[in-house]
Amino acid sequence: MLGEKRYLSLLANSFQKIYKRGLAGQNYQDVYFLKDIIGEGNYCVDIGAHLGYYTCEFSRLVKNSGKVIAIEPMSKFNSVLQKLLDKKNIKNVELLKVALGGDGEYVEMGIPKVGNMKRFAYARVMRANPELEYAESEKIKNESGDSLFNNLSRLDYIKCDVEGLEVPVFASMLKVLERFHPILLCELADDKERIKFFEMVAPLGYRSYALRNKKLYPLDVYSDQKAISHNHYFLPTKHEERLKHLIVI
Repeated sequence: MLGEKRYLSLLANSFQKIYKRGLAGQNYQDVYFLKDIIGEGNYCVDIGAHLGYYTCEFSRLVKNSGKVIAIEPMSKFNSVLQKLLDKKNIKNVELLKVALGGDGEYVEMGIPKVGNMKRFAYARVMRANPELEYAESEKIKNESGDSLFNNLSRLDYIKCDVEGLEVPVFASMLKVLERFHPILLCELADDKERIKFFEMVAPLGYRSYALRNKKLYPLDVYSDQKAISHNHYFLPTKHEERLKHLIVI
């Protein structure tokens, strides 16, 4: 009835209101946790920004002296997020419409459907998910993280949720990780993927953690131990020291 863009705008605005009242719930514990680890002047990257759940909170926390780079490749979500940023008069966010970590100059991304319903929350690279049926698709310019973030003066935190392609995304920015050692928050639903991800960043000094009750618990990626959610934290030594009051040994 509303049309897709109005529907998505309603979702984006409704979340911001619910979140501010502290009612978003356990599924958004990682967004609420940002205030404990992000400070004024920080530089943050939101990869897979979607409707801005993390982007807006990053913006609020880093204030005018900080910077947020939001990566949202799909046109529908990008335009809705830009409208939200304009409405809230947010000036410290740079919103980019690119894909990261793909092969070649462009990648084909689509919104899958189940039955007759579009699954807006699960937009993904089509080549990596050929078994799905897609309601629509678009060609997206592809970048590497090392080239995209090369000119940054600092980088403190990266959140990444890209529906199973987190490993290639971060494989494209290993020089940036080695230079800045930001905190990483990644959705890793598959056990093999979290091992692969950990083995990629461990040589740079990262260790893995899970968030529970506003505390970070060491997570052995090789064990059968499960995180409370699919979100995994990877902290380098410099941030472990700074956040030691939040880490349970």
